[in-house]
Amino acid sequence: MKVLLIYPPATVYGSGILRPSIPLGLLYLTAFLKTKNVEVKFLDALAEDADRVVKNGSGRKFGMSFKAIKKVIGEFNPDIVGISTMYTAYIDDSLALAKFVKGLNKKIMVVLGGSHVSVDPVTIAKNKYVDVAVFGEGENTLYELTQNKDWSQIDGIAYKKGKKIIKNKARELIKDISVLPYPAWEDLNVEKYKYGGAFNMRYPCFPIVSSRGCPGHCLYCSVNAVWCYKWRGRNASNVVDEMEMLIQKFGAKEFSFQDDSVSVDVNRLEEICKEIIKRKLNIKWTTPNGIAHWTLNKKILKLMKEAGCYRITFGIESGDPELRRWVGKPYNLDQAKELTEYANKLGFWTLATNIIGFPYETKEQMLSTFNFALKSDVDLAFFFRLGPRPGTPIYEMFKKEGWLMKDKHMLFSEDVACRTKYFTGEEILEWQRYLSKNFLIKRWLSFNSILRIARKIRSFEDFCYILKIAWSGIKLSKNLVVVKKGINSKSFSV
Repeated sequence: MKVLLIYPPATVYGSGILRPSIPLGLLYLTAFLKTKNVEVKFLDALAEDADRVVKNGSGRKFGMSFKAIKKVIGEFNPDIVGISTMYTAYIDDSLALAKFVKGLNKKIMVVLGGSHVSVDPVTIAKNKYVDVAVFGEGENTLYELTQNKDWSQIDGIAYKKGKKIIKNKARELIKDISVLPYPAWEDLNVEKYKYGGAFNMRYPCFPIVSSRGCPGHCLYCSVNAVWCYKWRGRNASNVVDEMEMLIQKFGAKEFSFQDDSVSVDVNRLEEICKEIIKRKLNIKWTTPNGIAHWTLNKKILKLMKEAGCYRITFGIESGDPELRRWVGKPYNLDQAKELTEYANKLGFWTLATNIIGFPYETKEQMLSTFNFALKSDVDLAFFFRLGPRPGTPIYEMFKKEGWLMKDKHMLFSEDVACRTKYFTGEEILEWQRYLSKNFLIKRWLSFNSILRIARKIRSFEDFCYILKIAWSGIKLSKNLVVVKKGINSKSFSV
């Protein structure tokens, strides 16, 4: 059987801009099928024509036209077309592509997989243009679909049987993910991706996944729809081997660890650092998805710095202890503050992610988050508005209260937010802008900011990086909208 794996074009609602990122999930599937001698082709229909933007209803669609995709399908003539659906925001685009593929050839088996499908595979399988919905870890499931195996014997799928929808039992997770092949980097059109943004120190920067899953039970997080609250890490040598390969073949100079929770096994993280040092890899790396502060200690921070890590993002989410316990992060904020201060002494750039707009969050709790961000000594704090994701307890709360937006597309727009018990959606957005702006003002427009910058400089490269992010910071400040109503400076108690 021939398999074509497609990352579909995507539609953005609101004022957001969509930039393609390397779809590691599909690249893992591609590599795995190759090891099984399955003829497979990978197509990132978003990245291949990312500058093409057309109107799609109330949104804007980025990526290849269906006409261009038709040409690829015609030339490859696949038996199976697998369509990625990583984000709920883009499910309509995936289903539109499924319809298009079936229109070309009804005999093609259309398979959908990804995070959104794992949340609700039965609903996806009901779609008349979808033959199979894959939920959970996809490598072995997809391979079994290529072997003409009886679908009733394949774990991890939902499908139609007459008028019924059959959902088979969940597939067991691969115990040792170190046995998996590296993503099919050789199939990637590397020139179609931007290797690093304004806040990366070196170029090019490559993503890498050293583990799968997270053992946490945060009410707002949907990653466990795929990974079932379990965490599995690749061994240190396996991870650093891939890094070394990317350096040699693609000239990688920086890496971003895309793990949901890279430091669950701190001993493994220590081994990765030691392996990088042992091999004398001249690299930089970061943890952009956030790192669990309660798993870290001063020893590992020092080792991370020595191994090339220069920026750490701490997943704080809330500075209010009561709210943190409620959402599933009952960890000591004093420990987070102590680690942040130590990381700054080592010369790290320290960031923190925070969330506002929890369903029952009060003004006082929101201010506690802002105040802790200042007191914790992080260089930059991000304040994200909560986007309730299907498959999470938070989503069900918003649904029960009747606070979800009627237009499902607006749930994923940067321009709107759900109402909560104490705030309208517009007020949540005003608070988000106000907190972001005031953090920058209070953190950086003072004499202490000069001392803060000075302690980061350990080399000429550090100095150049500071100039780079200073310019990026200026542009970021210009984009912060001045709040016209609802909030004033007297609302704050810092």
